[in-house]
Amino acid sequence: MMRMSTVTRTTIRMVSPFLVAYGAYLIVYGHLSPGGGFQGGVILALSVILMMIAQGYQDLKTTFREKLVKGIESGAALGILLLAFSSLLFGTFFFNYLRGGTPGELFSGGIIAPFNVLIGFKIGASFTLVFYVLIRRMDLD
Repeated sequence: MMRMSTVTRTTIRMVSPFLVAYGAYLIVYGHLSPGGGFQGGVILALSVILMMIAQGYQDLKTTFREKLVKGIESGAALGILLLAFSSLLFGTFFFNYLRGGTPGELFSGGIIAPFNVLIGFKIGASFTLVFYVLIRRMDLD
């Protein structure tokens, strides 16, 4: 696989931490403003994918091992299911049983905030795995 230029690699290394911070912000505060788990997860995956493109897949596959990414995706899916089924104790599926908080504050959304975090991890890991599959397919050609 061809490596990018020094300018591109340096720029991506400088921009990636900001992408991670912005993705995390969207995930955590998504229930208070436009955004949320899906958008934040895509931005997190984008930062990993950009690093893989700039540095080369072979260099970064030891850091972002496919097995670890699959574990994150599976764990997030299990967490979403546990969150959904835990609300059955209160009467309905995906019932917002965590009350409290002043509107506009971080914990004012009940189970929406933890749900956004789980969705962010699930989507971010899923997009990263899709990229792994595409890169592996390119290596075979």
